[in-house]
Amino acid sequence: MKEPNAVLGNNKLTIVLDEFANILHLYYPHVGMWQHMFHSRCGVFTQGVFKWLPPYGSGVHSSQNHLENTLGISTTHSFDGITLRFTDVIHPQRDVFIRRITLENARDTLKLFFYNRLNIAESEGGETVFYDDETKALIHFKGNQFILFGSYPTFSSFVCGEHTVRGLSGSYVDAEDGKLVKNEISQGLADSTSELTLEPVNGRAEAYYYIATGSSLDEVVSLNNYLVSKKFEKAMHEAMSFWSSWIAHKPLPNSDLSENAKRLYKLSMYVLQNSVDHEGAIIASFDSRSAKIAGNSYNYCWWRDACYVSMALNEVGMSNLSLKFLNFAALNQRPEGYFYHRHRADGSWGSTWHKKPFVQLDQTASVISAVYNYYVNTNDVGSVLDFWPMVKSAAGFLISMINDGFLKPSYDMWEEEFGVHVYTAAAVWHGLMAAELVGDVLGKERRGWSEAAGAIKRTILERYSNGEFVRALDHEDKRADSSMLMLINLGLLEPSSAVAQKLVHHVEKTLSKPTGGISRYQGDQYCGYENPWIISTLWLAQAKMLLGDFLSARQIIEWVAHRSSNTGLLPEQVHPETGRSTSVTPLTWSHATYVTTVNMYSSRLRKGGYTLRRNGI
Repeated sequence: MKEPNAVLGNNKLTIVLDEFANILHLYYPHVGMWQHMFHSRCGVFTQGVFKWLPPYGSGVHSSQNHLENTLGISTTHSFDGITLRFTDVIHPQRDVFIRRITLENARDTLKLFFYNRLNIAESEGGETVFYDDETKALIHFKGNQFILFGSYPTFSSFVCGEHTVRGLSGSYVDAEDGKLVKNEISQGLADSTSELTLEPVNGRAEAYYYIATGSSLDEVVSLNNYLVSKKFEKAMHEAMSFWSSWIAHKPLPNSDLSENAKRLYKLSMYVLQNSVDHEGAIIASFDSRSAKIAGNSYNYCWWRDACYVSMALNEVGMSNLSLKFLNFAALNQRPEGYFYHRHRADGSWGSTWHKKPFVQLDQTASVISAVYNYYVNTNDVGSVLDFWPMVKSAAGFLISMINDGFLKPSYDMWEEEFGVHVYTAAAVWHGLMAAELVGDVLGKERRGWSEAAGAIKRTILERYSNGEFVRALDHEDKRADSSMLMLINLGLLEPSSAVAQKLVHHVEKTLSKPTGGISRYQGDQYCGYENPWIISTLWLAQAKMLLGDFLSARQIIEWVAHRSSNTGLLPEQVHPETGRSTSVTPLTWSHATYVTTVNMYSSRLRKGGYTLRRNGI
């Protein structure tokens, strides 16, 4: 399955495209939930010859780019002297995907064929597809999920078919002779193929292909009628103008970074915007490919990832989305005060490999830190007061997990090992300090949280005092780990201290790759051996800046920017030699860390100044 290369969304409908503009994933009505698309492809028929566009056919040169200063994708296919261009957007207020199709240098009639095999609600079977005479569109549905595929001019032909039953491959096969049989309805393992005929005038033609999503037939028909009455060009103009105005009011880095690095910063803000569900969950990744291989994906809200994304949102003027997330957190806090491993976008529990009580202490601490970060950036005391019960309960739970400055074991931030890990301890220190400060802002009686945090800090400093750096506090583990850098970035270690400087040197020397970037930790074997991770590499840049080395930080930022796709997507990790993604793309946390790192570089504040402003500790 091809790698995601573009993401479009409006916090309810999300569509992920490959580099050829095939739809890989279609999520509705939540970001990252449900993934309805199993397979899509597009074919062309002209002058008696049929061919599938890449990657399913050959003889076509394709290129894709993100439109400048708006949330839109342009994909160009060139073949036999003909140019076929798709321009794709999602409307910010209506749950519709619109594709403008432009044909140039055509000598004859050209037919476009769009094939769609869905897995509505992520389950196979029980689906219906029918041709609707009212809208002249194809409508797939199962239960309360309806997905309409239409075009302007309307489809010249269609077929409602089946796949993987009775030896059938799928109705796309029917397109390969340039003609479709007009079967008007199919059910069960249903699929569809539509035909759109373009009649060029002076070699040029224009048409539109669109998708409307809703919870009822009336809803998708209403969206169809809206597009028809609004006129498609006006609807596209609305979408592009909205996203253009949206990005124009976002702060951009004023620095000596390359144009490529600045462009990635801007495109990262679109990724952050798209990652927040309309009910507040922040999804780790839109990439569902691993679900077909490993039976699971990154389409979940992890509190750790989401809190770092929330902090980035606050920095770039999107605190309204951060507020939504914090409300989502308040709704999903456990009665005991902690937060479950991970959630789906509707708030239901995500799958886990942890034993009950399914807790990672750093995640609970991160939510408290996110609340205080929201206050520091917005001064919204009213909302912070609403979150006080959540903060108090979370801090109380963390206190119950501390014994004389020593944490009880939980899974580490990489979710692989059970124990007392240095990053977890630092995150809990930060969360308890943040809780005390939230209480101070609200005039609440002090509860000894900062004293408990101080005991944790002393435990870490005592362990690091002999110049040896360990990743765990309850057993001998001297493997270098990039998360150790967060002791500096979170403010637990003073950047000017000898310990901090030696730690940065140790991590960089041990985990750096010859081609750039640093791995998560020594011996990491997830999706390859010691692959460079984007967040780990950017943590090094942040630590370097806190030590005053902005030149090295700039080089790291440029290295990361060079690893993004041509449409501005950052993966979780890359192959050390090829630089290609070896895991999910995009990873929202990678983009959030890139944004905060570039902000830090652009600020040029003195050592520690940025950390104080960012975290308030």
